[in-house]
Order: sequence, then C-alpha cells, then structure tokens
Amino acid sequence: MNIIPLMQQGFASSSKRVAKMAENFSGDEIFFRPYDKVNHFAWEVGHLAFIRNTIIKILNPSEKLESLGNERIIFAPGTPLQANDMFSSKEEAVEALQKRGERINELLVNLTQEQWDSESHIKLPFGTTVGSQVWVFFMHESFHLGEMSYLKNILVRNKG
Repeated sequence: MNIIPLMQQGFASSSKRVAKMAENFSGDEIFFRPYDKVNHFAWEVGHLAFIRNTIIKILNPSEKLESLGNERIIFAPGTPLQANDMFSSKEEAVEALQKRGERINELLVNLTQEQWDSESHIKLPFGTTVGSQVWVFFMHESFHLGEMSYLKNILVRNKG
C-alpha cells in the first residue's frame, strides 16, 4: 500500500497550508464571502476538521472523538450556513484540523491491506470499503483547499 505514505504527507501538508492561509485572516475576515452562495474560511476549516473526524471513525470505529462547539449543527450534511457566532475561533478550528490530521496519520501507520479492503461500518453514498472512503475524503480535502486559497487570495488582493 504505497499510497499510505503519500496520504500521510498530504494530510500533513494540508494542515500546514491551512495554518499558513489562516494567518491572512484577522477578526471577522474569517467570515468573508465574495457572494452569498460561497462558504467562508471559518466554515471551510471547520468542515475539513469535521470530515477528518469522520475519517478517524472509519479507521477506528471505537475512537472517542473530540468535537468543536456546535460541530454537528454546523457541518452535518445538508445543514445551512449558520450565524457567525456559532463558529469556533480560527485558532480552535485550525488546531482541531491539525490534531485530527496527526491522528489520521497515526492510524494509517498500522493499517493493513486487509483493513484497507474491509467493508466500512459507515454507510456513505460513495465507496463501501475503508480504503475507498478514506481515499474519497482525502481527495475531497484538496477541493476545499482550493476554495480556501481563492478566499485568501481575494481577501489579500482586496486589502492591497
């Protein structure tokens, strides 16, 4: 499973990229939206942290998860964008994202091919195996990193 070290590098790199991007947002700028159909940076970071908790559960169903305040209300599938005061601070969200990425990488270290290929206990509309679900969520993360990059770039250019 040569893909595991690449995924570990990817999760670590994503955590660093998000932390670096977050430095560009101060105060209420984390809620900046160029138009009303776009999620803001606070949502994007929290969403990825939420998804990383899902990955942890896929990899270790018995794991007790730590949760950001209001996490299920804000990030559960199909929930509308909530009021700004419902979100954790930028620092809390980035820290949660980083810690969860570290935990995923710890779990991936000992993952066997048999576990990777096994049926996942979580039923999702994509993939039925542990490996297929983890892979889809890994790729999903890059999609949101792109969105965060655009938000950061627009914000920085508007400041200039």
